[in-house]
Formats: sequence, structure tokens, C-alpha cells
Amino acid sequence: MLEDVEPIRNFFAALFLASIGMLIHVHFLWNHIDILVAAVILVIVIKTIVVAAVVKGFGYTNKAAILVGMSLAQIGEFAFVLLSRASNLHLIEGKVYMLLLGTTALSLVTTPLLFKLIPAVVHLGVLLRWFSPEIPNEIGPKGDILRADSSKRISVLIQGSRDS
Repeated sequence: MLEDVEPIRNFFAALFLASIGMLIHVHFLWNHIDILVAAVILVIVIKTIVVAAVVKGFGYTNKAAILVGMSLAQIGEFAFVLLSRASNLHLIEGKVYMLLLGTTALSLVTTPLLFKLIPAVVHLGVLLRWFSPEIPNEIGPKGDILRADSSKRISVLIQGSRDS
């Protein structure tokens, strides 16, 4: 069934990205690249800190908190819908709309880069003693064993959050 649905999913993903590309005015964003880059960095840093604090508040390790924070640091696709609606209702002016649109698009584009930086951040965290070196098993907040390989860790984290 997945093989039948995947081409349709890819078509809608391409249609979505093409429609976003039609909204963006590259010349305007290029003229305001300094504001755009500063906004993206600010969003990534603040979202990483906030998400990491929430995850840490649920009792997970510093390492897990940082990894989840970095994984969720981008602005979601739903922001395009909200921005469009706000613009249609004249809640935000054109320049702010374009900058927010560019910030959202650029934050989505930087997501693969953030995932590539995760091993370096983990290594830096170990060197600065923010979290312990690789431990084969870590204990989650409800006594769940979190294994070192990421696929099992993600499934245990997701299963653990459903129990609450």
C-alpha cells in the first residue's frame, strides 16, 4: 500500500514546495539577507532552548533534551498557512510577511544541516561535560531503558510519552 501512496505523497510535496517558491520574492529577501539570517539563527537558538527545557522538565537527560531541541528547531509548514491568513486579514504588513515567509522557508532548509551538526554538538557536550560519554543504556523518566541506537531511542521516547 505504501508503494501506491508514495508517488501521490511526493507529488503533493512538490506542489507544496512549488507554491511556497511562488510566494517568495527573492530580490526582497536578498536585500534583507542580514535580517533574514539573524531571524533564522534566533528562531533556531530559542526553539532549541525552549524545547530542550521542556524535555529536561520531563526528566530526560541533557543529551536527549539537546537532541530533541535541535530536531524540532525549525518553523513548521503550518506557519505558511498562518502567515497567508494573517496577510489576507491585513494583520501584518507586506514587508513583515515577506520576512516571516523567508525566515520560515530558510529554517526548513537548514533542518538537514542541523541534523548533520548533531554529532558535533554531542561531542562538544561530552567535552564540556554537559552530558556523559556514550552509555549503552540510559534510563528514562519512567524507568524505560533507552538504548544507544537512535531508532530504538525514538520509539521508546514516543511510547514513553503516550503513557502519561
